[in-house]
Amino acid sequence: MSDQNKEYWIPVTVSEGMFSTEYAIMLKLASGENVSFFVDKDLVKTSGNDCLLRVLLVSADPNKNRKRVLLPTETFETASRWVEVAA
Repeated sequence: MSDQNKEYWIPVTVSEGMFSTEYAIMLKLASGENVSFFVDKDLVKTSGNDCLLRVLLVSADPNKNRKRVLLPTETFETASRWVEVAA
Protein backbone atom coordinates (compact mmCIF):
# COMPACT_ATOMS: atom_id res chain seq x y z
CA MET A 1 0.00 0.00 0.00
CA SER A 2 1.24 3.47 -0.87
CA ASP A 3 2.18 5.96 1.84
CA GLN A 4 0.24 8.61 -0.06
CA ASN A 5 -3.18 9.79 1.11
CA LYS A 6 -2.62 8.35 4.55
CA GLU A 7 -2.74 9.76 8.03
CA TYR A 8 0.66 11.16 8.92
CA TRP A 9 2.07 12.87 12.01
CA ILE A 10 4.41 15.88 11.80
CA PRO A 11 6.30 17.63 14.61
CA VAL A 12 4.96 21.05 15.61
CA THR A 13 5.29 23.61 18.36
CA VAL A 14 2.10 24.21 20.33
CA SER A 15 0.79 26.87 22.68
CA GLU A 16 -2.65 27.60 24.07
CA GLY A 17 -5.21 28.72 21.50
CA MET A 18 -7.94 31.32 21.77
CA PHE A 19 -10.37 28.70 23.09
CA SER A 20 -9.91 25.87 25.59
CA THR A 21 -10.49 23.25 22.86
CA GLU A 22 -7.72 24.41 20.52
CA TYR A 23 -3.98 24.89 20.19
CA ALA A 24 -2.05 27.58 18.38
CA ILE A 25 0.41 25.74 16.13
CA MET A 26 3.74 26.83 14.70
CA LEU A 27 5.19 24.68 11.93
CA LYS A 28 8.52 24.98 10.13
CA LEU A 29 8.16 24.26 6.41
CA ALA A 30 10.76 22.55 4.21
CA SER A 31 11.63 26.01 2.85
CA GLY A 32 12.61 27.15 6.36
CA GLU A 33 9.59 29.47 6.66
CA ASN A 34 7.49 29.29 9.83
CA VAL A 35 3.71 29.25 9.56
CA SER A 36 1.01 29.33 12.22
CA PHE A 37 -2.63 28.33 12.59
CA PHE A 38 -5.18 27.05 15.11
CA VAL A 39 -6.33 23.42 15.39
CA ASP A 40 -8.57 21.30 17.57
CA LYS A 41 -6.65 19.74 20.47
CA ASP A 42 -7.91 16.33 19.27
CA LEU A 43 -5.56 16.58 16.25
CA VAL A 44 -2.42 16.82 18.39
CA LYS A 45 -0.71 14.08 20.35
CA THR A 46 2.21 14.43 22.70
CA SER A 47 5.08 12.05 23.27
CA GLY A 48 7.35 13.27 26.05
CA ASN A 49 8.23 16.87 25.13
CA ASP A 50 7.34 16.35 21.45
CA CYS A 51 4.03 17.40 19.92
CA LEU A 52 2.76 15.84 16.70
CA LEU A 53 -0.03 17.09 14.43
CA ARG A 54 -2.20 14.71 12.41
CA VAL A 55 -2.23 15.61 8.69
CA LEU A 56 -2.90 13.86 5.39
CA LEU A 57 0.19 12.76 3.49
CA VAL A 58 -0.32 13.63 -0.18
CA SER A 59 3.06 12.86 -1.75
CA ALA A 60 6.69 12.29 -0.86
CA ASP A 61 9.81 13.27 -2.76
CA PRO A 62 12.73 11.34 -1.24
CA ASN A 63 15.18 12.99 -3.68
CA LYS A 64 14.41 16.42 -2.23
CA ASN A 65 13.75 15.12 1.33
CA ARG A 66 10.26 16.66 1.32
CA LYS A 67 6.71 15.54 1.91
CA ARG A 68 3.61 17.38 0.71
CA VAL A 69 0.84 17.31 3.31
CA LEU A 70 -2.66 18.69 3.71
CA LEU A 71 -3.10 20.54 7.00
CA PRO A 72 -6.41 20.46 8.89
CA THR A 73 -6.77 24.24 8.42
CA GLU A 74 -5.20 27.10 6.47
CA THR A 75 -2.10 28.87 7.75
CA PHE A 76 -2.26 32.59 8.48
CA GLU A 77 0.81 33.32 6.37
CA THR A 78 -0.08 31.43 3.17
CA ALA A 79 -3.89 31.09 3.40
CA SER A 80 -3.43 27.51 2.20
CA ARG A 81 -3.73 24.03 3.70
CA TRP A 82 -1.12 22.59 1.28
CA VAL A 83 2.46 22.68 2.57
CA GLU A 84 5.77 20.87 2.15
CA VAL A 85 7.59 19.67 5.22
CA ALA A 86 11.01 18.09 5.63
CA ALA A 87 10.85 14.31 5.42
